[in-house]
Amino acid sequence: DLSRIETMQAKLRAALLRPLSIICLGLLGPGVQAHEPGAHVHGVAVLRVVVDGSTLSAELESPLDNILGYEHAPGTPQEQQAVKLAVAALRKPGGILLPTPAAQCTLQKVDLASAALTPAMLGETGPATPPSPDEPAGHADLDGDFSWQCAKPEFLHSLRVDLFLAFPRLHKMQVEVAGPKGQSAATLTESHRTVQW
Repeated sequence: DLSRIETMQAKLRAALLRPLSIICLGLLGPGVQAHEPGAHVHGVAVLRVVVDGSTLSAELESPLDNILGYEHAPGTPQEQQAVKLAVAALRKPGGILLPTPAAQCTLQKVDLASAALTPAMLGETGPATPPSPDEPAGHADLDGDFSWQCAKPEFLHSLRVDLFLAFPRLHKMQVEVAGPKGQSAATLTESHRTVQW
């Protein structure tokens, strides 16, 4: 049953990533500002990657300011256009997150959520996302869940993150990986956009 498999995969990701978030703070190296996982820091985003057989999953957490340049519901035509362009970039297969080409991965799913944007604005169906109690007033995040199926998972060993090119307000990406070789962490920037495992 596909629903049961998806539920099991979600539980596996959660079980792997909770301790990884804490462990990775010590692995990120000098020069990286340490803060709580999920802390709202402009210019910085977090990407959690899970490799599970032929399935590649990535979970993005970013201040909305990194993506849109503001953190409120769009009020002007320019702000509304910024949302449309950002959503198109985030949903485009082969656009901003690029698995190892030899693995022949196909983007299966993109789910986007933000307390400041309606599901319709994000191309989603369903009720609006309630603000997180951990989110300071006036600050909103964009959360994205991406999932691929890879025809040749034995060749899957990296993910290129081109979010920096699409969203120039983003300067640093803290990446946590749970994969076949264990857990690892890396810090990506515009000049170093690929995480390997």
